[in-house]
Amino acid sequence: MKSIFTLLFLYISISATAQMSPQEFLEENKKIQQEKQNRITSYLEIHPNTILKNENSLLWDVIDNHPIYIENFNAKAAEATRTTFLAPDGGLGLNLMGRGLNIGIWEVSGIPQLDHPEFVDRVVQVDDEDEVSFHATHVAGTLIASGLDEEAKGMAPLARLSSFGASNDVAEAFNASTQNGMIISNHSYGVPVRNADGVEWLMGAYSSSSRLWDAISNSATFYLSVFAAGNDGNDEYEGGLQEGYDKLTGSTTSKNVLVVANARLVSLDDETGEMTNAFMNSSSSQGPTDDGRIKPDITGLGTSIKSTAPGNGYGTATGTSMSSPNVAGSASLLQELYTNLNGTFMLSSSLKGLISITADDAGPLGPDPVFGWGVMNSKRAAEAIINDQGSDFIREKTLAQNEIHTLRFENTSGLIMKVAIAWNDPAGIALNSVFNDRAPDLVNDLDLRVTNSTDSEEVYEPWLLNMADLGGPALIGDNSVDNIEIIEIDQQGIFDIKISHKNELSQEEQVYSLIVLNGKEQTLSNTNFGLNSITFWPNPVNNNLNITAKDFGFSNGVSVSIYDMIGREILKVSDFGDPNALSVDVSSLSNGVYIVNLTDGQQTINRRIIKE
Repeated sequence: MKSIFTLLFLYISISATAQMSPQEFLEENKKIQQEKQNRITSYLEIHPNTILKNENSLLWDVIDNHPIYIENFNAKAAEATRTTFLAPDGGLGLNLMGRGLNIGIWEVSGIPQLDHPEFVDRVVQVDDEDEVSFHATHVAGTLIASGLDEEAKGMAPLARLSSFGASNDVAEAFNASTQNGMIISNHSYGVPVRNADGVEWLMGAYSSSSRLWDAISNSATFYLSVFAAGNDGNDEYEGGLQEGYDKLTGSTTSKNVLVVANARLVSLDDETGEMTNAFMNSSSSQGPTDDGRIKPDITGLGTSIKSTAPGNGYGTATGTSMSSPNVAGSASLLQELYTNLNGTFMLSSSLKGLISITADDAGPLGPDPVFGWGVMNSKRAAEAIINDQGSDFIREKTLAQNEIHTLRFENTSGLIMKVAIAWNDPAGIALNSVFNDRAPDLVNDLDLRVTNSTDSEEVYEPWLLNMADLGGPALIGDNSVDNIEIIEIDQQGIFDIKISHKNELSQEEQVYSLIVLNGKEQTLSNTNFGLNSITFWPNPVNNNLNITAKDFGFSNGVSVSIYDMIGREILKVSDFGDPNALSVDVSSLSNGVYIVNLTDGQQTINRRIIKE
């Protein structure tokens, strides 16, 4: 039995041209293509009405007098996660292709073919690895292939790629994210179940590797590392939480990374792109973590994916190694969109929370340890970014020790209102040789609650896994293990959202992301205060921001705080000469978008302003 720390590729099957020199490949490929074309030509002479090509398929060959169509498999991956809607002519009016983004890729014993025509001059090998491999080339193509072969077009076809070997991944990821500004990376490797003989405690445990990756997330708050869940779904071992579950190890049990499962089929409505059904590939590794956290986090399509291969070629592969770059590349486009609209990247907690709350539920009701929060829906995530401050809401705030944040939202959309908080939790204590330890690994336990504004006794609580029945529907209740909490409200009306915390907060504060779908923020969080009108002007503002109220006056205790878009308080004013004519000097602020918080007693209002 190999050592438990042996890193293996996380794909279960591949088909591609065997390793050979580029010239040998080109010669053999030319012969194969000519023979195939001869068969197609002969068939078309007898069947002239045969469809040659449509939007999703192409007549690829004729075998035994039967037409064989190949589907747009990497495009299929993009379709499954609705990433196609973000591309040029994709339906949302966007033109997202990864411009200006640098994605990291860490691989075991191999590098992408750097001069492959699909990404020539856009891939840089950072360390001294030099052996080209199929796996690395295939993953790189799923991320950034330009689409010379439309069937193998990547998620972010204009992005650049920094490639590393996995032997020193933690240190390299730390440097890349903290010093070089990397915000997305893909990791399609890990420790398989079959290497865990004698150390089964590692399954689901919060290990030293988990801790290190969580530490990176807190050092580089915009950086999101995306990990393949693994391909041990059909493997069994003695001593797991439940039979058929608990197969994640190392980095995939970290709290702050995004762990990706592999669907074998995702069915969509042709016109709307809405998911109608999804089926998991049985090989995809199942969670949860030992403390009951929802892992994997999300599902992508990673079955029979066509992408780039060495020798300027292409090949197909299956596994979470393929679904992971499908998700990582799609996530990079969401950052591109957010930056285009806001002038800055969103926190990785916002990105992870956004991907989770907009996912299409699959499997049992609610989150589960197979699909996670469901199948990634890039279209809905992009719409939330576009509709921010309208029908959706994304905000990054800081919760101080003993503080409670309260916001009021109205849902008249006729749809389910979803509310999420997400945060990069501080690195926890690594557990070594502890079997199925159920103690929470959460350091800062934030709490999300929603109440009906007309009936404070009607309290909505977040999803959590049913640890007594991992294959059944999720539960609703107090979640003390996950650093993403999501509440769904199948009612219309006005609701108060409250964010608080248990126990002591590490560093006496926690930055968090709040995301609301299908809810409009109300002007004020108090009914009496909300009946009046408050104006912030001018907006955009250059020097002085004025705040005036109609038909009422502020108290002498009124205060105004201004926060940047990651929740840091930049300016606070509480000593106003005339509380009925508030004016704040913002001339010292840099140009950009800010949140103004006005508090008067128990009443508060938030407004977004633009400083010019």
